[in-house]
Amino acid sequence: MLKIVADTHTHTVHSHGTGTVEDNVKAAIALGLRRITISDHGPLHMCYNIKDVEAYLRDIETVREAYKNDIEVLAGVEMNLLSSEGDVDFPEQWKDRFDVFLMGYHKLVRYKTLSDRFNMMLFKRSTEKAVERNTQAYLNAMDRYPIDIIVHPGYGLPVDLLKLAEYAAKKGVVMEINAKHPEFTPEELSACAKTGVKFSVGSDAHSPGRVGDFLPALKKAEAAGITAEQVINAE
Repeated sequence: MLKIVADTHTHTVHSHGTGTVEDNVKAAIALGLRRITISDHGPLHMCYNIKDVEAYLRDIETVREAYKNDIEVLAGVEMNLLSSEGDVDFPEQWKDRFDVFLMGYHKLVRYKTLSDRFNMMLFKRSTEKAVERNTQAYLNAMDRYPIDIIVHPGYGLPVDLLKLAEYAAKKGVVMEINAKHPEFTPEELSACAKTGVKFSVGSDAHSPGRVGDFLPALKKAEAAGITAEQVINAE
């Protein structure tokens, strides 16, 4: 089974996690991880957004300095897909203040238009037209924003995973194998891997006890024949 050396997706009390930044970092150190990304939600989630970005970044920097001899701590943000045109909640002034930009679909965000709210939250049919529209939204977002990782692709919003993987490979964007959400069958994962796209394995931890809990994702990756060379946080 793959050996994962970093957790690329964790949440804290700054959005809707139950632990502090320090709690998550201590949990990662206890597991022997070399790196952890703190990745709370972007500003246009209606319930779970980072409430005070300055406090968030100060907290991460304080913990980063305190534990610099034990682990690398990265400041991330999990941006939200807001429209069929690929808008995400990325304030331009954030560009140079974060180490990692994750992006994915979530419910209860401030959609750009009523039409987007209807199509992306209330009327998510897996029709050919809807899948094409949703997939194009992700492709547009990769063109418009500095996205590093597409998180839990397919979660909550049907997309063409193979087309998404092909474009992500072209753009150098990583696709996540999420340990919390059950998207990606081993067959889909195997097909996507053939495009050359790279993957990350993320716990999507919402509590310190879930930091580094990769097992469901690892079982799927193993069934799909994914190698360490294809996973950015594996060795």
